[in-house]
Amino acid sequence: MSDKTGLASSTRANNQKPDSVSELAASVAEVRRQLLNEVKLRRDLIKPLEQAVRALKDPHSNAVALYEASALLEKPPEALTLPDGYDSLVAELRTLADGKLSELEFTFARDLRAIFKEKGIKIEGAPSELVAGLLVIKPDLRKKQVQITFSRQPVTSKKIKLDVDQVVSAYERARREICERKVDLDELLAELFEAYGRTLKLAGKQMGARMSIVDCYRELVLVRQPLGFRKAPSKLSFVDYPKTHFAYDMLELRRRHKLTHQGHRLNLGTATIDVGSDTTRAMFLATGATEGQFIKDIYFTPEK
Repeated sequence: MSDKTGLASSTRANNQKPDSVSELAASVAEVRRQLLNEVKLRRDLIKPLEQAVRALKDPHSNAVALYEASALLEKPPEALTLPDGYDSLVAELRTLADGKLSELEFTFARDLRAIFKEKGIKIEGAPSELVAGLLVIKPDLRKKQVQITFSRQPVTSKKIKLDVDQVVSAYERARREICERKVDLDELLAELFEAYGRTLKLAGKQMGARMSIVDCYRELVLVRQPLGFRKAPSKLSFVDYPKTHFAYDMLELRRRHKLTHQGHRLNLGTATIDVGSDTTRAMFLATGATEGQFIKDIYFTPEK
């Protein structure tokens, strides 16, 4: 009789509706998905916590790692239930990280000043923005790199690592390439005058009209190209004239009072605040390491 009962139960199981089985499987899969998602969220949060634990063994040396961990911990997944006191703990971590970064920034600036001093170069300014001659050095410990600028333009497209020797090398290279070039200022002014004339012709305007400095700069780049490029334009024959070089040459023209060509004087029209922030309409021309003006127009007028 027991055999018959077992056979009946087996028959009922085999006769269970397929729809109810598929629904059960779907429910199980959904629960599994939710749990896996929670595991992933917790794992993503545990990683920066482990990084913070390691960094706290030497907070000064590991200031950047501590900052990175605290930044990640400040943005926990909304769907995750957090332990009591989590927010205050992370806030304490961030405060410690910011303080240690400031200390590290000071140490880096101190070491940089010492190396530059050995080379006879004086560095001024705060650790976050150091000034050496006409170049500005901005360490970014959070990104583990340094930016060097002139006239608010980066002097290189390559990343400069947060390393004193690499910063010194990048600085010396930039100073040679920008400030120590041999430039015939009279020839440069003649080329700028020609570039200005081209923009006048394209716009159908007369001498003395104000023309966009951005357009004049583009024409100047073309005017300065060698004969080989003009005959057969190519990347190989193209001679670059970066904005940093242009800004420095414009500074030298004003410093040396070489502003007149063929009886016409070079003038610069300053930009308004709203135009100054638009790089397609204005350019910042330095008068010092951190000083300068946003220039919108260039125009030549007859010398009186």
